[in-house]
Amino acid sequence: MVTPSRFHLSHLSRELYEQFLQNAKARRFEFVQFRDFLGAPLPERFIALRHDIDFAPEYALAMAELERSAGIVSTYFVLTDGQFYDVLAPSTVRTVRRIHGLGHELGLHFAVGSAVETDIGRDVAWRLNVLSDIVGTQVRSFSQHDPVNAGFAEVVLPAGCAPCVDAYRAIRVHDLLYVSDSAKMWRHHTFDTALAEGRNLCLLAHPHSWLHPNDDYIGMIREFQSAETDRASEPFDTFVDALVKYYERRLQDGV
Repeated sequence: MVTPSRFHLSHLSRELYEQFLQNAKARRFEFVQFRDFLGAPLPERFIALRHDIDFAPEYALAMAELERSAGIVSTYFVLTDGQFYDVLAPSTVRTVRRIHGLGHELGLHFAVGSAVETDIGRDVAWRLNVLSDIVGTQVRSFSQHDPVNAGFAEVVLPAGCAPCVDAYRAIRVHDLLYVSDSAKMWRHHTFDTALAEGRNLCLLAHPHSWLHPNDDYIGMIREFQSAETDRASEPFDTFVDALVKYYERRLQDGV
C-alpha cells in the first residue's frame, strides 16, 4: 500500500535538513533543549528542536549524529509502550544511550491510549522513571504522541516527582511558533518559512521522514512494519528450532 495520489506530500531529505540547519544558524538562532525551560537562561532568539521517535530508532541516531556534526543539540522523545519498536531491546537501548552520549536530551513520548494507570499523571511519571533507567540519567521532559487524534491530555505529575517540562505547555507559555513535518505534510509553514516569522520556534522533525530513502510515507511505514514483523518472528523461530533439536535429543536418549 502506498500514499493515495490525491495527497501531495513534501519531499524531505538529509540534504534539505542540513540546509535548514545552516539557514537557522545564519539567521543567528540558537538551539535549546526542553529541559532548558526548567529555569535556564534562554537566548533572545532560539529554536526548541524536537524529534519524536515514532518508528525506527536507528534513523533517530543517524539524525543525532548529523546534528552533532552541525554543532547543535536537540531533544529526542522516546516511546516506551512498544507499539512500533521495543524500547527494551538491546539494540534500542544502545541507540537511545548513544543519542544521549552525543549531547542530546532524551524525553518521554507517551500515548494516552497506552496508559495503564487511570491517572495520566501517574502513568507519565512511571514511564519517566522507566526511560530514566534506560538512558541512565533523569529524564526531564515529555510530549504526547498523536494529540490531534487522541485529544490533548492535561498532565499533572504526582507529588514528589522531579520537575519536568511538558513540551506542549512550553509552547503555550513561551508563545512559540510550532511547526511540524507530521506525515510529510506541512501546514501553515515549513521550517524554512518559519525562520522568517520573527518569533522563537518549536520545530518537530521526525528523523525517518528526512533520512529514509522512500519518499512515499505510507510505503515507508509499511517497510518499518515488515522489519518489525521480521524482528518479532526471529526469536520465536529460534526458539522453535531449538525446541525441535531438544525433542530429537530426548528421542535419542530414549526418554
